[in-house]
Amino acid sequence: MIDKYIYAVTRELPEKSRKEVASELRALIDDMMHEKDDTLTEEEKIDRVLRELGNPRELADRYRGKERYLIGPKYFYKYLFVMKIVVISVIIGISVATVVGALFSIDSLTELFGNYLISLFSAVLQGAAWVTAIFALFEYYEVSIENGTDEVMWEPSQLSALPEKKAFISRGESIFSIVISTIFLLLFFLLYERIGIYYRTGSEVSFIPLFNTEQVNPFRLFVFVIFTINIVVELIKIIKGKWTTKNAMIITVLNVISAALFIHVIYNLDIWNSGFVQQFEQYVPISFERALLLTTVVIIIVTIVESISALYKGYKYG
Repeated sequence: MIDKYIYAVTRELPEKSRKEVASELRALIDDMMHEKDDTLTEEEKIDRVLRELGNPRELADRYRGKERYLIGPKYFYKYLFVMKIVVISVIIGISVATVVGALFSIDSLTELFGNYLISLFSAVLQGAAWVTAIFALFEYYEVSIENGTDEVMWEPSQLSALPEKKAFISRGESIFSIVISTIFLLLFFLLYERIGIYYRTGSEVSFIPLFNTEQVNPFRLFVFVIFTINIVVELIKIIKGKWTTKNAMIITVLNVISAALFIHVIYNLDIWNSGFVQQFEQYVPISFERALLLTTVVIIIVTIVESISALYKGYKYG
């Protein structure tokens, strides 16, 4: 019970201060237990001490030393963490897209740098605005981003079990996925007309675009939703931090929706450039439609495997 209580307090604190607070809190609990009546059992002493200390989240607020109310103390540190991830992902994505675009641009270096700064400022501002708006809605509607619910009167029995190491979700993998998704999303929206096959004919470089630029616009919303869902899935993993049944179900549903939308997009032949399709069928021993079918099968298999893995982890560790 003591370990669970200390974990419940320290998980609300910045990582650099967790170890120090855990040691201090453990010593405080030991001192308080020694002051209790010796006629009480060990369990009764622990129960009384933890009740006196109160709700772990409120105690964590006191350990922070000061309140911060941009979003609210309940969400503020997770808000900052998510904001950092989104801003870094946008900066990397815009930078990569600009470098790739510069390879095919005839603009001067000054114009490219100016456009880069404008795009970077606009994208970071929009990303920050969306993150702030989402967390503000969480605050306004009191949406819980933790497991379980808060009761009016806190009791030690409300402490959740200490999670196994395998129950924790890797933040590094989620951050990497967000960065990659952001890069591909920006490349598609900013440079979709430059994506394709480049080949040399004599002294000249020829290009066959992958997409039919006249038919891309109707699908831009689908592509945006697909990548946004993937980013949201990784943000859920980061915010929650560990596998639970509820997390696993939400992530599975979002993955299925994303896969279904992706299949819908790639199976619409109007989006593909006819010249690319002809070149593909000329050099590849299968038809383009068959290649799309194989891609669809791979997407379905990957989605099923990821869903089963998420649900298994959620059931086992939740």
